[in-house]
Amino acid sequence: MKISPRAARGVSVFAWVMAAVGTVVGQVHALARFAEHPNDLAESPLTRLWAVPATQALQPLLDWSDPWTVYVTYGKIWTPVCVAFLAAAYLVYRQRRPAGAERRLWQVQLGAYAALLVSVVGDYFTPWWMEQMFLFGVVAMLVIGFGGLGLGIVMLRNGFRPRVTPVLLMIFIPFMFAITSVTSLGSALLPLMWGWAIAAQAVVDREPARTRRAAARNGAPKQVLRRTAGR
Repeated sequence: MKISPRAARGVSVFAWVMAAVGTVVGQVHALARFAEHPNDLAESPLTRLWAVPATQALQPLLDWSDPWTVYVTYGKIWTPVCVAFLAAAYLVYRQRRPAGAERRLWQVQLGAYAALLVSVVGDYFTPWWMEQMFLFGVVAMLVIGFGGLGLGIVMLRNGFRPRVTPVLLMIFIPFMFAITSVTSLGSALLPLMWGWAIAAQAVVDREPARTRRAAARNGAPKQVLRRTAGR
C-alpha cells in the first residue's frame, strides 16, 4: 500500500503535534499520579523539587475530581501519542524499504509499538485490567529499548538520515531510567515521540525530490518537472 504525499504530511503534522502535547500534558499526568500515589514523591527528592511547586501552580488542573479519576483521564493522552509515533515510524519504514537484518529489526520495533499501544488503551480505557496491561506495557518497552538499540546501530551503519532518530532509539533504556527518577514512566516515550516526528518530517521534505527523479526516469515533460521543483 503506497502512502500518498498528502497522507505523509498528515502523519508528520500529527506526530509533531502529539510530541509537543505529550511532552506538556505528560507532566500534568505525572502530577496527577503523584497525587494518587504520594509515596512516589517521598522516595524521590529530585521529583519533589519540581513536582511540589508545579502542583501548587496547576492546582485547578488537578483537583477537579478525585485523584484516581484525574490520573486516569490525563493518562488517556498516551493513546494518541502512541498512535502518532507508530504511524510516523511506519511511514519511515515504508519509505525506506529496508532489507535483511534491518528489515527484521524494524518489524520487531513496529510490533512492540503496537503492543505498547494496546497496553496503554487497556491501562487507561479499561482500568480494571490496569495491572495486567501495565506488565504487558513494561515487556513492550523492554523490547522497544533493546530492539531499538540494535535497530539504531544498523540504521546508522546503513546511512540513515537524520541521524538523531537512530541515536534516540539507542538511548531509550538509559533515558527511561533517568527520566523516571524525576517524572513518570510515560515520559520515557519522549525519544520515540520526537525521534519519529523528526524522521517523518524528513520523509515529507524528501518527497518532491523523489517525485522529480521518478518523473525524469519516466520521461515527464519539462513543465511537469518545473512544477514539482517549485513545490
